[in-house]
Amino acid sequence: MINPSVDNQVSENRPRRFRWFASVISLMLVCVLLAGYWLLNSQSGLQWTFSVVHRLSSGTIHFDGVQGALHDLRIENIHFAGDEFELEGQNIRIVWNPGKLFYKQIAIDRLTAETLKIHHWASEEDTPRGTLPESLNLPLALSIHALTIDSMYMATAENKNAEPIITNLVLALESDGHMHQLKSLNFHTPWGSVNALAEFNGSSPFDLSAQIDLSGVDPWGDAQMLITGSLERMKIQASTVQSTITGDLQLQLHPFADNPVVQLDANIEQLNPASFIAAAPQASLSLSAHFAQNDSGQLEGKMRIENHEAAPYDAGGLPLSLFSTQAWITSKSLKLQDIDVQMDGDGLLRGDLIWHWDEQFGSADIRVERLNPYHIDSRLQAAQVSGQIQWSGNVQTQSARIHLHDKSVNLAAVIARSGENVTLEQLNLQRNQSQFTGRGKLALGHEKLFELSGQLANFNIADFVRTVDSNLNAVLHLSGQLSPHVSGVLKYTIQNSRLAKSPVSGSGEIAFNGLNAFDGKVELKAGSNHLVAQGSMGAKGNAFDLRLKAADLAQLGFGLAGDLQAHVNLTGSFEAPDLDLKLTSKRLYLQDNRSVSGVAVDASLHNEVISLEALIEHYDAHEKIAIKKLTIGTQGKISNHNLSIKAQINENITFRLAAAGGVDPKKPLQSLRWTGQFTEIATTGKMPVRLLSPAAFSVSAQSVSLDQARFSISGGFASLDQLHWTSKDWKTQGNFSGIALFPGSQQAFNQSPLQLGGHWNFVSTQQLMGNLKIFQEQGDWYLPGEVPQPLGMEKLQLIVTAERGKLISEFNLFSQSIGSITADLTMPIKQSASSWYISHESALHGKVNVDINTFNWFNALLDGSMSAEGQIQAHVDIQGTLQQPDFSGTVSGSKLSVVLLDQGINLQQGTLAARFHQTDLKIDRLHFITPHEVPPDKRLFGDFESEDMRGSLTITGNIGLAGNESRMDFTIHQLPLAHKAEYWVIASGSGEIRFQNSRLNLKGNLWADAGLLLQPPEGHPELAEDIVFVNAPEQTVQHLSLLLNMSLNLGERFHIRVAGLEGRLTGQLQVQSDENNKLKLNGTIAAQDTSFKAYGQNLSVKRGIVSFQGPLDDPELNILALRENLAVESGVEIMGSVRYPRVKLISTPDVPDTEKLSWIVLGRKPDASGLDTSVLLAAAGSILGGQSGGGITEKISAALGVDEISFRQAGVGSSLTGQIGVVGKRLSSRAYLSYERGLTATTMGITKLTYNLTPKVTIVTQAGEDSAADLFYTIQFD
Repeated sequence: MINPSVDNQVSENRPRRFRWFASVISLMLVCVLLAGYWLLNSQSGLQWTFSVVHRLSSGTIHFDGVQGALHDLRIENIHFAGDEFELEGQNIRIVWNPGKLFYKQIAIDRLTAETLKIHHWASEEDTPRGTLPESLNLPLALSIHALTIDSMYMATAENKNAEPIITNLVLALESDGHMHQLKSLNFHTPWGSVNALAEFNGSSPFDLSAQIDLSGVDPWGDAQMLITGSLERMKIQASTVQSTITGDLQLQLHPFADNPVVQLDANIEQLNPASFIAAAPQASLSLSAHFAQNDSGQLEGKMRIENHEAAPYDAGGLPLSLFSTQAWITSKSLKLQDIDVQMDGDGLLRGDLIWHWDEQFGSADIRVERLNPYHIDSRLQAAQVSGQIQWSGNVQTQSARIHLHDKSVNLAAVIARSGENVTLEQLNLQRNQSQFTGRGKLALGHEKLFELSGQLANFNIADFVRTVDSNLNAVLHLSGQLSPHVSGVLKYTIQNSRLAKSPVSGSGEIAFNGLNAFDGKVELKAGSNHLVAQGSMGAKGNAFDLRLKAADLAQLGFGLAGDLQAHVNLTGSFEAPDLDLKLTSKRLYLQDNRSVSGVAVDASLHNEVISLEALIEHYDAHEKIAIKKLTIGTQGKISNHNLSIKAQINENITFRLAAAGGVDPKKPLQSLRWTGQFTEIATTGKMPVRLLSPAAFSVSAQSVSLDQARFSISGGFASLDQLHWTSKDWKTQGNFSGIALFPGSQQAFNQSPLQLGGHWNFVSTQQLMGNLKIFQEQGDWYLPGEVPQPLGMEKLQLIVTAERGKLISEFNLFSQSIGSITADLTMPIKQSASSWYISHESALHGKVNVDINTFNWFNALLDGSMSAEGQIQAHVDIQGTLQQPDFSGTVSGSKLSVVLLDQGINLQQGTLAARFHQTDLKIDRLHFITPHEVPPDKRLFGDFESEDMRGSLTITGNIGLAGNESRMDFTIHQLPLAHKAEYWVIASGSGEIRFQNSRLNLKGNLWADAGLLLQPPEGHPELAEDIVFVNAPEQTVQHLSLLLNMSLNLGERFHIRVAGLEGRLTGQLQVQSDENNKLKLNGTIAAQDTSFKAYGQNLSVKRGIVSFQGPLDDPELNILALRENLAVESGVEIMGSVRYPRVKLISTPDVPDTEKLSWIVLGRKPDASGLDTSVLLAAAGSILGGQSGGGITEKISAALGVDEISFRQAGVGSSLTGQIGVVGKRLSSRAYLSYERGLTATTMGITKLTYNLTPKVTIVTQAGEDSAADLFYTIQFD
């Protein structure tokens, strides 16, 4: 029987226990929630959580400065230390949504880090080859909206303070756990910018695809890389974009195989090593490499490097022309077979090389054939060296043998290494009688002991190097140690030797201990030059004395000449030395046509008191005085002294500098720093500069600093707020205002000049950052001339910005006289060991817009003989590189006109249509219309009617903008080539103009539609040939080569009216010139329907032919002119050449020459009484003068019984003018009677009687138009 009370009791206890258990669970949940809230939403809980993580990691991960809450976390520093690397992040912030974890998602809205430093420690153990993972799926979905890292550093044990390798990194990532997508990855490096996209499957076979874009990678330019395939089999394609260097790469990889590279194909063109390393030689390399795995798993293929611009090292080039080899590459060995190296010239190096990675053993055998040292370095002597170079060994034991020779040269060397000992067993260099032998050894232990001995016998340096002849006989011995610092003893003896033509002798022994201590004596004599140095330095009480007496440096033959004397006395130690220095030279000739004269230096340093006085009277460079006088003076203590520099530069510039400061003598030499201030800096000239107030300045071997320097410059000021330079970085900033630019002399300019202002601020570290701005403040720019013309400038501005490895420039010009010009250009900049520079392969990005609405500014630059008008618009895009720019865009012109007043050319209504293409300006059409003017004599051209009375000029072609060839075609149609009172020519034709490298080619065909040559006006004042302007400016030599090949056809309407000649000319000429600019002319000109008027008579030109067969100034002549319709038809016949004409009188029937002349001039026989004599003599000189050696003038003189018949210009003060004829007869040894008359005058003339009283006293009487008596005397001074 059941007890109901017991059942009730049990039923009552169950709810009670359940309620208790539920209460406990609820309390625990509340505690967990409270703990979770405390952990996740309070700073103390968050810090406790990260401290637990630190303890659990055994200190591997360390956190500092944890703040915020879990969803918005800030950590000042995270440090992770592993076996091979350490990672340190600073100022990290993570904003994310922890609630997404319940949905198996990690959602990070923002993750930022100021710096991330990765320190990698090299492992001594070999890194095992990786294996392909089974899966790369994530247990949770991951979303990173934005991850940014300002700076990322990669440091190694050798370089712990490395500069940031990545800056401004921005990343976005999405993953559902299986498919991972890199939405974007952007960052900057010192070599360029990177933009990347990628997609990756976390399941086998791990398919992937990626695209990586590189920009601003100097000198590669922009490049693109595509990655496809899978993690197991990957294919990479890369190519350059818009770069001088063109290249493409195709690579197939099996990353987890023993030999990961399956196939490689690479082609690179126009690779210049100097673009990567500033000190590297210039070259233009083409590289091709084609490798593929063979059946044995070896990477087999060929590699070829070709240099298209081989040049010697001393010319800045690379003497290698070709390198090719067949290669086999595995993880165990490298084998290069059939190595073929072709040097500039015929030199060859051929052979094989092999290296075993595991055994660390290898060998090489290189054969040398016809190697010419001159092609390697042009300072070396030429030879044809052949021989063999052999090398073999392992890490511990190695040996090398070199044997090179030709007919006169022999080089033999044997080098061996055994453990830590390297021995030069043999070194023998010989050519002709010159011989050098040597031996040596080096111990690679702690102290690195070395010993080297050598001997010169009849050694002529000129046998090996292009220098002066010598014959040296010397013995030298050098021994010592390299560690912990270089120390040792050098001994040498020179005897029975010669340098150039001077005897050489000397001996010496020097013991040195680093750079701070030495002891010994050195003596050297070379001709009249003597050097003696002896003593010791390095400790207190030491003394060192050096004396140089070089009376004739030309005896040394190294491009030096003149004299030099020096005396240096040094006592004490390097830490506290006392110094006396004296140096003098009357004239010292240096290389490159430079010289100094009047050199005197006197310096001393005693007890920290320094004194210096230096003077250079002249410094000449390339026959021009660069500095007329330079003085330098210093007085005071080392710690506090004054410095002054004064210089006269050329004629109109002086320079003055004064400074006060000093150095701390207690500091070591390598740490010395001069600290002080500039108290004066001043220059004169077109832009005078003056320091307005003292400026603090300091300089050392490691840094330079100048702050708060304010200058007055050309009426304005410039403030240098900061200038700080170190070997690693520099920065400068400042501003300027009111700096005036004058078109000429400032004193002669009374207008308001252009005044510029601006500012700059640059900082150089791993990148160059900053800007420069120059702008117009007021005033205007005036074109030079008698009346300066303003440009009406409204805006002038230049802005240059450096950022992110690029230099960005903007230029703006607005002018009433010019129009507007705007331009911007961006190019990458690169940093060398000493400076920033712009590489020739730098990619350019820019544009230029030009709108010229008038050419008044251009006309003001000319002398008034030419004027231009019109409007030009240009829009240009600039791409390519600095070495090979690529221009694109258009140029248009309208209302163009060009007027050449002296030539009478009037080009109007011009239009221009052109476009840019790469480095060319393509002229599609440049067209001008030229209106005709009425010819001087319409009667001659009655049958000539030009089309619409207008001419035209049309030009097409291209103009090279970067030194490349310019080539243009021109066509003219009835164009007035010359239109003045002297000549009038209408021509048509076509031709071609080519220009490159100062070489102008001009060829074409021209013909005259109509033409008229007139007599030019006489009486223009001219200077006599013997007048020379002493201070005339030097004429600039134009090194232009003109190659001319033009055909000129005179046509049927070419008339002439010159010097009494009237008629028509026909014929064709071919004008040519050679590379020496020497003109040649071939062809014939013939006179048609022509008459010649002389002394009022018309002679009919029956035959008038001028034939050119080469020289321009000496054509062949064939001319016959007759006076017709008389009883005796007389005339003149001219044969021969212009230089050697043969002139004779002819008549029908034949009569004496005097009678022939009378029939030509008077139309009758000469008067028997002789009254026609003066007229006939004048006519004879006018028509027949200029011949020598028994000419007609001499025959007439003899027939008339006179001694002189001449024609000359009337003298100053004479009553006669123009050309005069003179007839003279010597009456006795002292008396001379002459008659003078103007050739074109109708007056009676002058009769003179000249009588010599003594050799120095003469009486001259004259009667006629002007009667007078004169007394002349002569006084001579020796």
